[in-house]
Amino acid sequence: MLIKSLHLRVTVWYALTLGLIIFVFGALIYQNFKSSLFDNLDSLLQVKAENIEDLIESAVKSIPPSSPGYLKAIESTIHEEQEDSAFVEVFDPHGKSLAISNKGIAAVVSAPVIDSALLKGNIRIQTVRKARLHSKRNTLRLLTMPVLKNSKLAYVIQVGADLTPNLLELHRLKTVLYLFLPLALFSAIFVGFFMIKMALDPVKKISKAMSRISTKNLQERIDVSGGDQEIKLLANTFNDMLGRLERSFTIQKQFIQDISHELKTPLTAMRGKQEVSLLKKRSAEDYESVLQVNLDEIEKMSHLVEDLLVLVSMDNKDSFFKMEDIDLGAIIKRAVDNMRALVQQKQITLTTSLQNQIFIKADKIQISRLLVILLDNAIKYTSSKGRIEIKLYQQGAEAKMAVSNTGAGIDKNDLPHIFERFYRADKSRNSSGFGLGLSIAKTIIDAHQGSIEATSQLGQVTVFTVSLPFAPLSKIN
Repeated sequence: MLIKSLHLRVTVWYALTLGLIIFVFGALIYQNFKSSLFDNLDSLLQVKAENIEDLIESAVKSIPPSSPGYLKAIESTIHEEQEDSAFVEVFDPHGKSLAISNKGIAAVVSAPVIDSALLKGNIRIQTVRKARLHSKRNTLRLLTMPVLKNSKLAYVIQVGADLTPNLLELHRLKTVLYLFLPLALFSAIFVGFFMIKMALDPVKKISKAMSRISTKNLQERIDVSGGDQEIKLLANTFNDMLGRLERSFTIQKQFIQDISHELKTPLTAMRGKQEVSLLKKRSAEDYESVLQVNLDEIEKMSHLVEDLLVLVSMDNKDSFFKMEDIDLGAIIKRAVDNMRALVQQKQITLTTSLQNQIFIKADKIQISRLLVILLDNAIKYTSSKGRIEIKLYQQGAEAKMAVSNTGAGIDKNDLPHIFERFYRADKSRNSSGFGLGLSIAKTIIDAHQGSIEATSQLGQVTVFTVSLPFAPLSKIN
């Protein structure tokens, strides 16, 4: 639609709909009134025709039809019924006029056509326009009623009435409708225009409030007090969106700060080592030591960049994750074999308890990454000659995987935050990592519509329990 303003568009549709309703309403009133007028007049004409029939039958009761007195009796009866606003005419079975009332008629309407309908006794009602009555052109309502005797047509009574009074009534009604209905329409449109404006005013206020909000004041919210339920729903929706945006910007800001901090530390260390080495000439061994330190820091930064790229890629779940039916037990065995050297190096006891036939619909590469993260985390924080245990079992419609390890444990104040990016519980776990591993693990599990829970007892045992939707073997087959 060419009209871009919602206010005007709703007003136009309101006006068109209301106009159509008013037009139909007026047409129904006019048609109903017209039908009522004509039905009443037709009933009066029929009653008059029946009365004339009774009078004629009384007048010619003892007179034979062939007698000259028969016609005079009919004429006498008709003349007595003369009225200024109506006329009566009687015809014989052949359509010849026998008698007519109202001498003011200069020209009579055409004689009735004696057709099969009249011969069967059916009444005919019609409107004759421009009939001459009292030297004026008028419109008549004409009723033709056959009179049968012994199933044969004896004569025809034709009764007519001037429609001018009825047409004047219709004209007056039409004039009233022409004046009142447009006035009512324009009045309703005028009132509707301002009512629609009042209804849309809260939307304009919300729009103005939204236009004032930027990245600098995302904490502001739209006032939802008062107003209609729909407006409150719209305002609450915007407030929820602002809340999500505020949280996203806060996380993004914190994310950038964390990256800056994580990169600044190794860069500062590298720069310090090089500046010190340049203060005076050093031996080859000293320069080699500086280069080795720089290489270690570069490797750490490379791991950081790789982890960040993984997190960014995981944001587009549809293209990053390739789902297929996999045997989770087989994936765990492969991950354990790959990590066996690290386990043996720290003289850690690693045991597994894996239920067979545990299938899930998942991305094989990312589930392997998840296991590496959990196992690496467990190995890193398990003291020498400690113990790691991996369990796999089915519980209801879920596949459960629990990775537990002995060691220092995690403080209860740190547990709610360990899956946040760059979070490290340094007080309880001295780590050279960047605090991204568990965040990546949580992202992988969320993408598979699963969940992860961590429980820990300081100085004893820490357990990470992963729950993933179970895929029945029969369904896979």
